[in-house]
This record gives sequence, structure tokens and C-alpha cells, in this order.
Amino acid sequence: MKAKPLLAGLVGLLLALTAACQKTPDAKEAGTDGAADDMTLRVVQSSSSVAFFPLFVASEERYYAKEGLKVDKPVIVGGDSKVAAALAGGSADIGGGVATTAFLLADGKRDPRIVANLVNSYYVDVIVGKQFQQPGEGASLEDKIKALKGARVGIPAPSGGGVALLQFLFNKVGLDVKKDVTLVNLGASNAGALGALKTDRVNVLIFFQPVSQEVEAQKAGSIYISPTRGDVPDMSAQPHGLALSTGDILKRKPAAMSAFVRAIAQAEKLIHDDPQKTRQLFQKYQSSLDPKTVAAMLPVLQAEIPTAPVMTEDGYAKAVKFHQVAGLAKNPPEFATITGDDFISKALAK
Repeated sequence: MKAKPLLAGLVGLLLALTAACQKTPDAKEAGTDGAADDMTLRVVQSSSSVAFFPLFVASEERYYAKEGLKVDKPVIVGGDSKVAAALAGGSADIGGGVATTAFLLADGKRDPRIVANLVNSYYVDVIVGKQFQQPGEGASLEDKIKALKGARVGIPAPSGGGVALLQFLFNKVGLDVKKDVTLVNLGASNAGALGALKTDRVNVLIFFQPVSQEVEAQKAGSIYISPTRGDVPDMSAQPHGLALSTGDILKRKPAAMSAFVRAIAQAEKLIHDDPQKTRQLFQKYQSSLDPKTVAAMLPVLQAEIPTAPVMTEDGYAKAVKFHQVAGLAKNPPEFATITGDDFISKALAK
């Protein structure tokens, strides 16, 4: 089945964000009905990808509670556009999304804020099934991209990190996402993506990790192009997974947001300092994964997740440039604005 054209999907999202802007949360929803609610945070995330593993660690290790926070189990909404809509509509205080989500919010005039850097790598891979005709051994990146023409491409959502990567790659060789491939919206389910590839409903996936590692573990296909692996040199060390909020929410709940930053910092430190505990936690986070796949993911996690949740100006500039080339950042905020004048570093210094 064909997904709606990318442009139409983005227009629809911006209309949804505009409508959400007109919604005024009641006092309880906005967290203004008393001090008790000020340390309560509602979290949504687009999927159960590796990017949001630090959120899981912070919960499991009770880092939120130690910081005086009440954070319920995150709601997985299934797509970056839905994370943006939840933040814009007032039904979430923090959204686990990607840089693409931040720029969608900015284009919808929702004043995004980065409150934690979760993954210092573009953790989305291009994965091909057994039926896909790959170019010969030693093929260049450009040849690999051109070979995608005519493919049935499974993506998590019509707008988000998967489509952004495909558009960026296609711009290198003059291909058009709307004309040269068939996009199939599979939602954010790991199992759904794997099943679609196995049954040849799609012959290509552009999905977040650990879907790519699971595909290879089950011998259902192979990782074809991976920015994390270094296959796309101009995407090296590009931050992607983020915890996002908005300027309004940050003003309403500064203490809670500051505590959230410190909890994530503790989670990221554990991931780097304690491999055995990290492996156990990731197995719990991704309970359907084979233990061998979990073991294979451990060095990937430690390479991709930063040692502290700070967003650097250089890293942000890389994310902006990527999304501008992909045509998905029309009005990127200034670095000082989107980081709340270095709110993360200030929170860690307390």
C-alpha cells in the first residue's frame, strides 16, 4: 500500500499542531494546581527504540524518584509526528523523539526545547530483505542509494527519522521519495517491521535500532546502509535521539525538568560504567530479543549513548544541516533558544 506523499503528511501534521495550539489545558493538566503536581512529568515516546533506553534505565533504577520526581511509565504513541502532537496539545510534558520532531514542532510554531541528548548518532538503518537485488560487492554509497529506486520501503511513520534519512540519501543522487519508491507505513512495532520484511510486504526497511540487529540475528535480511557504522560520512556523530519539551512547559515546571536532566545523566553514566547491569536492563527493555542480539547491542549502546545528556552546539549544527538538506527544517531555532540558554548544563551543575 502506498503512503500519502511526504509533503501532504507534513502539511497534515502542521495543521494538527495548529489546531493543538488552540487547546488550553485545564489547571490540573497544565500542572498549575499546586506544588505537588510541579514534580510530576507525563512522558510519551515514539517507539521502544534504543534512543529511549536511558528513560527506561532512569525509571528502573529509581533515578527519577531519587530526584523527587513522579514519572509514570511512558506512553508509546507510535511515530515522531504523534510525539510532536502530544507536546503541542498539552497531553505530555516530555516527548522521547528525534531531532526531526524538534523541527516539526518549530515549523508548527510550538517553541521546542531539547531537555536531554539521548543518542549521539543517527540510529536509523536502511535494512534490506533477501529478495532485494543489491549491487555488487564494493559498490559505492551512491550506487547503493540508486539501487533503492522502485523499492517498497517500510517506515515507522510518514514523517520522522526514517523518511528524513531516505530523503537525505535520495538528494545525493537526484531521486525523489514521492516518485521513486513506495512508502509503507508500518507503525513503530519492531515485530510488525520484521514480519513485513519476512513476508516480502516490503523489501526494504528504514527503521530504528534494534530492528536492524534483530533482522540480522533472524537471518531475515541485512543492514544495507548504516550512518552509525560510518556508511554516510557526512552524518558522522550526528545527534538524533532526544528528550523534548516546549518553552511553555519548561517555564511551568523548571524544577521538575531540572530533576529529569539529572536522572537521565545518572542513567547514561550507568550505561557506560556497568556493562553487565546495562545488558540485564536492555534485555528487560527489549524482552522479545534473543540474548545474542542483546549482547551484540551492548557495544552499540555504549558507542551511541553520550556519557552526559548535554547537546553541543556543533552537534546541533549537524542535525540542522542534515534536516535542511532533507527539506525538513524550514525554521530551525537558534542553538541558545532550543537549549533554553544551556538549561541542561545548568541543571547538572545544581
